[in-house]
Amino acid sequence: MRTQPTAEQLLDSADKLLRELLLPTLPASQRQAALMIARAMAIAARQLRQGEHCEREELAELAHLLAWPPIASEQPIAAVRTNLRVANLQLCRLIRSGQADSGEQRRNVMAQLKRANRQQLALSNPRVLKSQA
Repeated sequence: MRTQPTAEQLLDSADKLLRELLLPTLPASQRQAALMIARAMAIAARQLRQGEHCEREELAELAHLLAWPPIASEQPIAAVRTNLRVANLQLCRLIRSGQADSGEQRRNVMAQLKRANRQQLALSNPRVLKSQA
């Protein structure tokens, strides 16, 4: 059983207090640092809401792109993150070697990079995606 408030709720409450109560009272020289803290807390809250789904999804997509055997869906998240780092390194090597410079491989790599970029933007700056919609 989860206790209340959840981690997301705690981060949301702290963000609200920081922005509404503390930020207006800070001298101008400290506001930028406080805004950076608020943004970091908002990113952390979005990551918590998202859970592990996007990491698992990205790994499955990369595994398919790199012609790896299927990844077990019940893999512990630590293993998923390790495999994701390895897959991204392999993707970088593929790109650097020129194997993704043309044809279907290029289209597949570009599609994967765009999906990964959109996922990252959804976490770090979702307003950018909303403004493009």
